[in-house]
Amino acid sequence: MSSEIDVDGEGPSRQVLAEIPARALKFLSAAGKNKQIRALLRERGYTDEDHREGWDLLHRASGFGIGEPDEVEDAEVGKAVAELDAWDEPHFRIIRAMLERRHPLQEKFVFDNLTPQVGAGAVVSVKTLLDRLDALEKSAKRKATRKDDHAALETLAKRGYPKEERSRLRQLVDIASGDGTAAVEGDGEETGDAEQVRAVVDSQEHVDALRALYGWYREWSETARAVVKRRDFLVRLGLAHRKTKAKAKSGPAAPPAPGVL
Repeated sequence: MSSEIDVDGEGPSRQVLAEIPARALKFLSAAGKNKQIRALLRERGYTDEDHREGWDLLHRASGFGIGEPDEVEDAEVGKAVAELDAWDEPHFRIIRAMLERRHPLQEKFVFDNLTPQVGAGAVVSVKTLLDRLDALEKSAKRKATRKDDHAALETLAKRGYPKEERSRLRQLVDIASGDGTAAVEGDGEETGDAEQVRAVVDSQEHVDALRALYGWYREWSETARAVVKRRDFLVRLGLAHRKTKAKAKSGPAAPPAPGVL
């Protein structure tokens, strides 16, 4: 990864930092879904705590922290990711339109640089939405707007997004974030579009969060390169590209027509 370091040798470039969330998301998604990949990483010390740390750092680099995920049965991870993926686009649209008209200041806070994502990226987008709604409810930093924030939450509750629904979605996020008990077999195809999760490096605090994620990713991606030998596994982890099919070989040249030199 030497080409990713700034010329002054002080660390990864801002361009690399901006790309790290997408890389980490793909790595975490593959490690969470595929038992064989997870087993190989375990041989070199990749614990459930390391997996949770990666998700935690990814969410922090996206602007928020994450709580401890619950232990779940294997098959639940893919189901939770799929449900969040299906949920975020239509419900983001409804919630945004609702807040935009009735609570514009709260809409601006909740949906600042937040859009629906695809596949595993939806875990990050829904997590961010829930954290911002929680901030409307009880963040000390928003004490001055508490009355209006609570009014916005009451509007959402009346329209089908009460605290119970937020708790249900939070549980899905925790399941999708997964730990060692939640690794499931992949089907060979990635469902997430990690390229959609690209950071906007806009503050020193954010840079620090991205650097921490970069350190985690560098450690475990280099470990994976050393212990994972199957190319399809490396592709799922985002550490290799699929080989393009070679063009069909041309057949033997036709003999020249009689009388043609």
